[in-house]
Amino acid sequence: MSDQKVFKILSIDGGGIKGLYSAVILDDFEKRYGKLSDHFDLICGTSTGGIIALALAAGIPAKEIVNLYEKHGPIIFPYQNKYHRKLQKLKQIFITSKYSDNVLKDALINVFGDMRIEDCKTNVLIPASNITKGTPCIIKTDHNADLGRDSQHLLVDVALATAAAPTYFPVQKIPTMNDPDDQFADGGLFGNNPSLHGIQEAYHFFIGENNQNYTNFSLLSVSTLHQNFSFEKPLKIHRRSFFLWSANLISLMMDLQSISTHYHIEYLNKSLKGQYIRINSEPLTKKESKLIDIDMAGKDSIELLISKGHEASSKWLEDSRLLEFFNDKETTIRGEKVGKM
Repeated sequence: MSDQKVFKILSIDGGGIKGLYSAVILDDFEKRYGKLSDHFDLICGTSTGGIIALALAAGIPAKEIVNLYEKHGPIIFPYQNKYHRKLQKLKQIFITSKYSDNVLKDALINVFGDMRIEDCKTNVLIPASNITKGTPCIIKTDHNADLGRDSQHLLVDVALATAAAPTYFPVQKIPTMNDPDDQFADGGLFGNNPSLHGIQEAYHFFIGENNQNYTNFSLLSVSTLHQNFSFEKPLKIHRRSFFLWSANLISLMMDLQSISTHYHIEYLNKSLKGQYIRINSEPLTKKESKLIDIDMAGKDSIELLISKGHEASSKWLEDSRLLEFFNDKETTIRGEKVGKM
């Protein structure tokens, strides 16, 4: 048995089709170091990151998620031409959600089948927004005797709930919730970068002599690719309507929230002294940035996301700090130590 006392966390940001960037990075890591569920005590993810986190925690190869985005992304986020995209935006603002969830649901069923939270190989944590009660909701493994709400949730239902970005996809229900009529929207409304929730979970249940006797945490946090949305010149229209902000407001909110969480952890970690690695978004040229958005899944956008993912992973594969996450370790699943992986 290992003397390892560090609780290892993997966290994956939200961001629609931009999650392909994160999935490529994690696929490259998995090809080098083996199944990621064997190396982490907790895998967290929001929205598209929640889909990736659920798959990895269930032992599904990251390559399958890369394939899902590459194959189904253009169908989930259909784009024909600029005129069609403008019509979609008008529909999104005035009429209904921009996309149906039918294609996404079918794709997720192909990946997850009838697997449930209790079937995951390691602990998982997924933020979703309960819009019925107006509260955050953290869906997670029932790894402690004080927990008991989430084990029977289908992974498909949880994935749809955390990824139900407002104005992009319909709100969702999770039939096995205590209140099955509650409706859920994207967890990115409050936790697009779920790293802080992962640290909180570790300290609440696992770190310290009264818990699982872990002495500290190691956190690997993976960003999506940010499209550098900003206003380079002063705005001509200062009192901007929702129409003028359009969907850019959601993209900006999600990116700022992820970056802000990163700054919080850097500050807190001066006291906590855990290991923290943040794999940030790769820089984009102005031309490249125009190809990146939550729902831009055309051929050029897909190719760019894949290329940037490989570019990011190549900078980390041999990094000594990253290698510490992939040493043989004693892992904890649902609160029980299961030995070396």
